[in-house]
Amino acid sequence: MTVRGLRGAGGRAAVTAAAALLLGAGTPVQAGAGVDDPPWPGTPGTGTVPLPGTPGVGTVPLPGAGEIAGGLPGMGTPGEAAGGLPGAEAPDDAVGQPSGAEAPGDVDASAAGVRSFRDEFTGPAGSAPSASKWKQLTGCMWGRGAEKQCYTAGGRNARLDGAGHLVINARREKYVGADGVARRYTSARLVSRVARAGGTLRVRAKLSRRQAGAWPAIWLLGTPAAKTPHYGEIDLMENGLNGAAWDPEYHVHTSGAGSGAGGAYGVDATRWHVYEVRWTTGPSGRVWFRIDGRLVRVLPYRVPSGSPAEVILNIAVGSQAGRPAADLDSTMTVDYVRVGG
Repeated sequence: MTVRGLRGAGGRAAVTAAAALLLGAGTPVQAGAGVDDPPWPGTPGTGTVPLPGTPGVGTVPLPGAGEIAGGLPGMGTPGEAAGGLPGAEAPDDAVGQPSGAEAPGDVDASAAGVRSFRDEFTGPAGSAPSASKWKQLTGCMWGRGAEKQCYTAGGRNARLDGAGHLVINARREKYVGADGVARRYTSARLVSRVARAGGTLRVRAKLSRRQAGAWPAIWLLGTPAAKTPHYGEIDLMENGLNGAAWDPEYHVHTSGAGSGAGGAYGVDATRWHVYEVRWTTGPSGRVWFRIDGRLVRVLPYRVPSGSPAEVILNIAVGSQAGRPAADLDSTMTVDYVRVGG
């Protein structure tokens, strides 16, 4: 792949074969190849987040069937309650059907002091996403000017569809920004109001057809963002890079060797998929990428211990995604976002 600067600072870090070779622990782990899921590290002093049910680290009681602490529905198998990597999805996720009713509660502060967050996007059609859960960033000069979109607020480019989904739309239209300059593309960028220093992020989403210039993404950005890449970035799903096929990719960016490592999931992005990453921070920090419950790869993620990261949902236009199509009208539909321990 070509060299890319980090998204949080306007672009992305290089993804090269040489970088991948530097990873060591980042060797792909193929599911079904006789390799067990790696253990969830819990070495004291490495900045890892205590897991529910782990002795001596603030045991969190299970709130009910099918939910672990933090309110993550559909994760009630014994291995998960003990803090293992999530296993098979619930049947509705496995077949790509709607996730069903919203579980009670949106934000949880557990006994271990680990906050959880989720949004099932219930609400009337056309309404804006919850302002108590998401910040909507605005403005027109992103990616050091390489991106073409103006991000808007309200329900203009990010709205609920009335059926339990969030729809983010990037499209070609005349738009005059706050600077008085007329531009050609609008989109939306949502940032979660809860940041976590490790845990699990699961997002069920699908994309519209591929169009040149569309760059949809689901990602975690370490804070403070102004010091990226020191605090890291995890791209759970990004698509349309460098003229590639419409195949969602994953990447990890840090300030150390091997930054930019990642790969492709090899799935049809226009169908529903559950994108999942589990991460820890500190010198021994790691990330586990999964698609529809299947482990894809484990990579190192060496960032300062305890450094929190926010969830970002957006569609950028241009830059590494190339020259936008004349009829650009790209959507990312999100069924749910769930963050927990």
